[in-house]
Amino acid sequence: MTLSGEAFVALCEQHALGQHAAALQPWLRPRIGFSRTADADAPIGASRIGGGPDVPADFQWPTHNGRPLDFMLQINLADLQGLQSGLDLPTQGLLSFFYDAQEQPWGYDPAHRDGHCAVLFDAGDLQRLPAPDPETALPPAALGFHQAWSLPHPFSGDGARMLEAFQADGVAWDEDAVEDDYYDLVDTVADHGAPRAGERHGLGGYSHNVQGDMQLEAQLVSHGLYCGDQTGYQDPRRAALEAASTDWALLLQLDSDDEAMWGDSGMLYWWIRQSDLAARDLSRTWMRLQSC
Repeated sequence: MTLSGEAFVALCEQHALGQHAAALQPWLRPRIGFSRTADADAPIGASRIGGGPDVPADFQWPTHNGRPLDFMLQINLADLQGLQSGLDLPTQGLLSFFYDAQEQPWGYDPAHRDGHCAVLFDAGDLQRLPAPDPETALPPAALGFHQAWSLPHPFSGDGARMLEAFQADGVAWDEDAVEDDYYDLVDTVADHGAPRAGERHGLGGYSHNVQGDMQLEAQLVSHGLYCGDQTGYQDPRRAALEAASTDWALLLQLDSDDEAMWGDSGMLYWWIRQSDLAARDLSRTWMRLQSC
């Protein structure tokens, strides 16, 4: 579903932010939302979540601490045609995601690197493998996609950059006065066109944060700095690394729902450098679990 300028202004007015609609609109980003469908028996190569993956014959199952990673979902990129994600995705292929659903590594430690992966397969000549661990396998279901939209989350670096731009442009934004209204607007924009309100599964766009900024954390952890406390943020190497943090883009956001719980009703976020995505290199993605 498109989000016209008139409709966006109406959403802003609904949350007492009508006077800021013109300043906020350039910060809108498209994203592709997705939901489980009632079809639990999707054919090989189809977009679906749970069960076992569809993979080529030479597939080597990724592991973490000697345990096979759990298959999360696969997306047939042909299903996304006509939808905007803001990502430089291929038009063909099968994009698959794996994660250690038993240990659930959070991603703030470089040692968590092998706890997840993303792989791009050719969509032809695939075979379906069983889930390696039935106890942690997600229930299988086909996926349906819809056009969605996003605004920078208040707890993110993009949110901070938006407020800096407002200040530079003389926008009279009282952060304390409008914080709750803006947070509600972020949720309302995310729900626009979604089949189920409050569901935050998606590709691209801004992350819907549970905690703080992830772009800088991705940059630091991927360069070997520990960010489970202030160690990495206070490391002298941060200054040289920080400028490139904006190259990190949200690839996938997987929300908790009735079928899977990440931490305490948290979310999984797969991040990728835009330069790596352009090169079709998914070997250096970074995954973060955020939870209350």
